[in-house]
Amino acid sequence: MFWRKVAAPVKTGATPGQMQKSSVTSVHSAPMGRSDHALVNTRRNQLLRDYELNTKAGFDDLEGILKRVASWQNEEDFVVKAQALVQSEFGWQWPESLLTDAWKTGLNVKALYAYGIFKQFERLSQDFYQLNPLQDEQEAVAKQAFMAAGFHAVGVAPCADGRLAHTVSYVLRLPHNMVRRKAHAGVMFDVSESVRHWVFVEHDRFREGIPNPATESTRYLKIAVYHYSDKDPNHQGCAAHGSDEKKAAAAALQRLEDFQQAIENRFGCGSRVEPMLLGLNTDNDSLKVHLPNQEGQLCLARYIKTETLFDQTAGWPADQARAYLKEAMQQLAEQAGSSAPNDSMQDLLAWLIEQNFSQIAYVRQYEKGLYADIGHAERFIGLGNGFEEVQLRNLSYYGFLDTLEEGAPDVDVGIKIFKGLNVHRGLPAPVIIRCDYDGRVPGSRTRALEKARRIEQALHQRYSELSEKGELTSLCTLRDHQRAVPCEMVSMRLSPTWAEQYEV
Repeated sequence: MFWRKVAAPVKTGATPGQMQKSSVTSVHSAPMGRSDHALVNTRRNQLLRDYELNTKAGFDDLEGILKRVASWQNEEDFVVKAQALVQSEFGWQWPESLLTDAWKTGLNVKALYAYGIFKQFERLSQDFYQLNPLQDEQEAVAKQAFMAAGFHAVGVAPCADGRLAHTVSYVLRLPHNMVRRKAHAGVMFDVSESVRHWVFVEHDRFREGIPNPATESTRYLKIAVYHYSDKDPNHQGCAAHGSDEKKAAAAALQRLEDFQQAIENRFGCGSRVEPMLLGLNTDNDSLKVHLPNQEGQLCLARYIKTETLFDQTAGWPADQARAYLKEAMQQLAEQAGSSAPNDSMQDLLAWLIEQNFSQIAYVRQYEKGLYADIGHAERFIGLGNGFEEVQLRNLSYYGFLDTLEEGAPDVDVGIKIFKGLNVHRGLPAPVIIRCDYDGRVPGSRTRALEKARRIEQALHQRYSELSEKGELTSLCTLRDHQRAVPCEMVSMRLSPTWAEQYEV
C-alpha cells in the first residue's frame, strides 16, 4: 500500500477538509488510504469488529443450515437430525409442527427461515442487555464533551436505511444509552413527536435536575444524518429522495429548522434547540460535517469532509492533529465568507470528527476502504420504537412509528427493499414489531401489547398479497425501557396458517 503525507492546506492553498477538483474524478481508482492514525482507537475497533462478525454470522449462517436440513426432509429421522443441527449451531429448536409434515407437504422453508431470524434477534437482544458487548469506557468522556459544549441532551435522527443503523455506536462512536435515536425514511422525522420528547427532557430538568438543573443555560442538540454514495450516487443514495444527495440534505435541514422553529414558537426564544447536520457516505462511513456559523446557522454548501481531514493529518502527533481540526474549520469558514462556529461548537465538532476517524480506519482496515455491500443487505425490518440493541450496519431497516398509517411511507420503502433482498429468492420479509413501555406506569405494558398487535394486524392487511403467500412474516415484541432488560417475544406469525402466542 502506498501513501504520502498530505501537507496542511494552510501551506498549499487547498481547501481544508475538501478534495481539490482535479482529484474528484480519480477518487475511486486511487489507492486506499492508510488506516493508522494517532487519533484512532485501535483496541475499540477490534472489539467492534468481533461483535459485528459474530452477530451477523448468527443471521447469515441460517440459510446454509436450511439448505442442509432441506436435503434431509425425506429421511426417517429427519426431525431429530434437523433439531439436533439447529440446536448445536444456534442453541434453539424449530417448532415441531413445522417439521413433522415436511414429507407430505414439503418443507416450509419460508416459515423456518423467519422463525430462525426471530430467534436470532431474541438472542441478540438478550446478549446486548445481559452481556453489554458494546460497553464504552469513554462514556464519561462523551458526556463531558457534550456538556462542555452546552448540551444537556442529544437526539439523533438518521435515515431508516439499514446502512445507517450503526450511526451512533460505530460512525460517531457514542455510547448508545446517552443519545435518543429515532430513524425515519429520508430523515423526515416527526416534528411534533420531537417536540413532545423535548418537553419530557425539560420537565426532568425542572423537577429532578436530570441530567442538569434547568437553571443552567444548556441546550438540546438535534443531529440529523442524511446519506449518499460516492461510488454509485445515482442508485445507492437515499431511496426516499430518489438518490439525490442535494434533496436528501435539504430535506434534513428543513426538518431541523422546523423543529427549531416549533420550539421557539411554543416556548419562547429562550428555549432554543441547536441543530447539527451530518452527511454519511455509506460507501466508507466518512462524514460531511456541515459547519454552523457563529450564530448556529447551517449551510448546505459549507461542510468539511472527515475522510480528507483524516488523510491530511495521518502521521501527525495527536495534539497537532487535534489542533488542525479546529484550524481547518476556521479556514473553511473564512474561505466561504462566513463566521466560524463558536468556540464550544468547534470543540464538539472536532471531537466528533476525531470519533469518526476511528470508523474511517475501521472500514479501511477490515473492508479495504469500501464496503462490499454498498447497497442494501438488511436481515429484517424493525417497526415501532426502541431497538436500541440494533447497532450494526445493514442488520435492520428500521422505521419509528406509533401507527402503521402514520409510518406507511417508511414501511413501504422497507417492504420494497425486502422484495428485492428476500422475496425474489423465495424467502419472506421478516418484520419485528417493538413497542416499549414504562414499567413504572400502571397499564403501560397492556397498552403496548395492544399497540403491537394493532400494528401487526395493519401490516398484514396493507400487504395482504405478500402475507397470504407466506412472504410477509412478523414477530411482536415488548420491552420495559426503564430497565436494562431484553425484549420479550409476544406473538409470531410465520404463515397464513401458522401463528403462535406466547405467555403474556
